[in-house]
Amino acid sequence: MKKLIPLMILAIFSLIANAQTFVSTSPENKNVILEEFTGIYCVWCPAGHLIGQQLHDANPNDVFLINIHTGGFATPGAGDPDFRVDPIGANIASQSNLSGYPAGTVNRHLFSMTQNGGTAMSRSDWSAASNQILAQSSPVNVGAQASIDMATNVLTVDVEVYYTGSQTVNSNMLNVAVLQNNVEGPQTGGASNNPGSMNSNGTYNHNHMLRHMMTGQWGEQISNISPGSLYSNTFTWTIPPSVNGVILDPTNISIIAFVAEGQQEILSGTEATPNVIFANSFDAYCMSANANDAICGSSTDINVTFRNYGNQNLTSLDINYSINGGSNSTYPWTGNLAPAGTETIIIPGVTFTPQANNNISVSTSNPNGNTDQNSSNDNTSTSFSQYDAAGQVQSGVTVGNITINVTTDQYGSSENSWELMDDNGNIIASVAQGSMSSSAPQAPVNANIQANTCYSFKFYDSYGDGICCSYGQGSYTVTDASGTVIAGGGSNTSFSNFNERADFFKTGSSTPAASWNCDNGNCIDPGDGSGIYGSYTQCMSACNSTSINDDSFKGISIFPNPAKNIINIEGTFETIQLYDISGKLLVNTNYKTINIQNLSEGIYLLHIVTTDELIVEKVTISK
Repeated sequence: MKKLIPLMILAIFSLIANAQTFVSTSPENKNVILEEFTGIYCVWCPAGHLIGQQLHDANPNDVFLINIHTGGFATPGAGDPDFRVDPIGANIASQSNLSGYPAGTVNRHLFSMTQNGGTAMSRSDWSAASNQILAQSSPVNVGAQASIDMATNVLTVDVEVYYTGSQTVNSNMLNVAVLQNNVEGPQTGGASNNPGSMNSNGTYNHNHMLRHMMTGQWGEQISNISPGSLYSNTFTWTIPPSVNGVILDPTNISIIAFVAEGQQEILSGTEATPNVIFANSFDAYCMSANANDAICGSSTDINVTFRNYGNQNLTSLDINYSINGGSNSTYPWTGNLAPAGTETIIIPGVTFTPQANNNISVSTSNPNGNTDQNSSNDNTSTSFSQYDAAGQVQSGVTVGNITINVTTDQYGSSENSWELMDDNGNIIASVAQGSMSSSAPQAPVNANIQANTCYSFKFYDSYGDGICCSYGQGSYTVTDASGTVIAGGGSNTSFSNFNERADFFKTGSSTPAASWNCDNGNCIDPGDGSGIYGSYTQCMSACNSTSINDDSFKGISIFPNPAKNIINIEGTFETIQLYDISGKLLVNTNYKTINIQNLSEGIYLLHIVTTDELIVEKVTISK
């Protein structure tokens, strides 16, 4: 009889082992669950994303990432997406005692380098902490499999937990997290601290984003945790179209299942990618729509993205749309889209009656000429602004030359750019990122604006902290031909904390202000406001001025001439202006030294304004 007892125990363990289907029953080391606390306004969080991804890529079967958007850096401003899943995310962050972003917990374990006596730690410590966990034996193995029925949008997750060792606690908690990958959105510091995650359209590609906990805040209890025991369960969740207004794409979902001793101390876990099942033959998912904001116009392009959720190739589809509740129009699409394939089309020049905020409704119908078998995913909507109707466009701007003056902060050479664009999207003038110097006034740029036209001036700071005030007093102004500030201006503090700052203005039909150019001793008004002199008298004075080298102006001297890097002006004067041969103003200063390192070789005109004279001298730049 004594011999039968061990045999019976072995038989029971054998039955348990044979009952499980996919979890390993062999003792293994622990896997890492790295929970990173992040937010779209956190400058250094992209650096944390990169470190986490590198850890996962180096240990693809042993390190799993959960990015939790929570806290002040994740609270969205106007027009930005809400990636939070609070209170779940906030509660996980709260128990970690994090004191700064980006921070993360590795298996919610209390390491020596964690913050404030909690489990959160700086990104620089994640690698060392992960290596410690990976070297430890685990008392439990976790397996997971998942599938999504696209006809019902139901996610099914099967989890198996097998215990290989003993523990000091009496029960465990199983957690099943739903994550989403490839979520487009904004991210401060993305271009600087994780450029590989930037999309071609300038958005950031967010991954491992926590969307839902299928087992609730702290998990489902497992009571029998003795060695050799097997726990299995099936969880289901009907996937909603969106979470906090952010589209939840079933084809970009992943599952992480992990076992913890309680709310803390994760023992091990695993990740699974669901098998996506396309049950319907004809199912088109209208994913999203968007339209560009308009400055003054009454037409816009509508971009519509749809996906084939049917198990047949999609070859035709009707896309129905309306603006502000008007009558429906239909755009007939044809193509060849495989199951799970995505297509974005542009419906150009859709007219509308301008309102400050304009609403677009879009739906899809008749996939391959058949009734859509899942009408629940056929509709989407969006909105766009018309700035003139919203009262955000400055009117009465003078036709002709405008002047853009920029002073950068310490990072202007690497972070700043700007563009002047008309209402049709044509770029009139621009300066690319990397083209400006740092901590300095830039050479003024002139551009010509036409009558009866609307414009936007947009200034960009890729880092997201603006151009003032921690790293210098940066600013910019745009003035029209009459000297009126039409963009920028204001206090320096208004230039802080932005990725993009936009101003809008429009010209009228009035004749441009008179302006003058000096042409072989004569003053000529070009008629478009582009002349470099604001009055005929000023122009004539310049055209007929005596060279500085004459005795009547011996109180002023210029050297060297020709010049290579700098021009020095000695004497008493009020301002110095340097123009190129076409009349474009390049420098406007009262300093006695002009830096010309960035100017090309050629002839330039130096205007020296004294208390009673305008003195003009030709200078040559020779490299």
